[in-house]
Amino acid sequence: MPKGANPVADYELGLRLLNARATQRVLGIMGDPYALVLRGADDPYPLFAAIHERGPIYHSPTGSWVSTDPEVIAEVLADPRWRMSGPDGSPAAEQLLPFYGYGTPGAEADEHQELQAHWRPLVDPEALAAHRKTVERECLARLDQVADGDLMAGYAWPVASAATGALLGVPTAALTRYAELCAGAEALPDSLLAAQALPLVRQIEDAVAGLDGLFGTTDGTESPGRAVRVLLSAAAVPATAHLVGNAVHALLAEPGRWAELSRNPDLASAAVAETLRYDPPVQVEARVAASTVELAGTELPAGSHVVLITAAAGRDAARHPEPDRFRLDRQAEPEPLAFAGGLHHLPVAPLVRAQAEVALRTLAEARPNLRPSGTPVYRRRAPVARGPVELPVLGLGEN
Repeated sequence: MPKGANPVADYELGLRLLNARATQRVLGIMGDPYALVLRGADDPYPLFAAIHERGPIYHSPTGSWVSTDPEVIAEVLADPRWRMSGPDGSPAAEQLLPFYGYGTPGAEADEHQELQAHWRPLVDPEALAAHRKTVERECLARLDQVADGDLMAGYAWPVASAATGALLGVPTAALTRYAELCAGAEALPDSLLAAQALPLVRQIEDAVAGLDGLFGTTDGTESPGRAVRVLLSAAAVPATAHLVGNAVHALLAEPGRWAELSRNPDLASAAVAETLRYDPPVQVEARVAASTVELAGTELPAGSHVVLITAAAGRDAARHPEPDRFRLDRQAEPEPLAFAGGLHHLPVAPLVRAQAEVALRTLAEARPNLRPSGTPVYRRRAPVARGPVELPVLGLGEN
């Protein structure tokens, strides 16, 4: 048994998670599309369409109110009455399928004001302009030693962790451990909605604790800067890797797209923007009503839990012509709602976009013959964070 393990706590949490997964499975079998989303699918977009057919919001038997409607999503994300935690700042009340965890550090307005001074210098335009050179250096270093096989393990994850680690001042000697911890925390956002297996939950806890220790002060005191660095590590590293993976997968799916990007690498920013619309790395936001709120004509009491499927808004035909086509020539369309999820995304979104743009540009310039060699593999029970676990390609190891 691992040192410090608590068999009673493990038994109680394991039973709770198992019961939640069993209930979720039953509700999915009975036809609730949101329950099926929580179980995970290689292609969740047909399930999003089924939710959309149920109206602007609908009350899932899981206990959550669910919406794919862009107007509802935008309204909730802009309204401070919808929070990441309960009205008093405590964890949200458990739903029939409880989400595990206590919200996102720095998510609320008061915490955001305290942390802003610590994250803004890292992601302001001048800092990111300088950081792009670091990202490019890491991309080229990885391409010098990578072989054909899996784009995620060979390129997307190493670049995301090395570049973010460099920005946050992770010592070179600790970068391997840092990458392991970031990967270990990958399922954190999913665990907030979908009950995970007990070993994975403990892995997430250990990874977040490891990141917290990595950025800890020498005297053991709490540091707001440490919270920012843990947030950026746990959120920005997986999101960067997933965004690169989703973009490459979409670009390789139709003949000629990758060649177009290779001929004109300046399209990398358009490719990232289109991926955020078409298949974003963050697909869902969850909020809790701090007070009674009327939403889409329905009065919801304080404590109501609403799930916003922001990825579905990118496939809304009223917002985006030909929503199911990945196009690099979109103009004058609404910004994707991915990464529009409130204060906790403010430090994450610009960093992820910048890193993904450089990673795509560099890859397209250096590997114009990149091509798919197999079917992507996705994690189960991952309703929030979307990206391939494996993306088999050829042409990655060419010089």
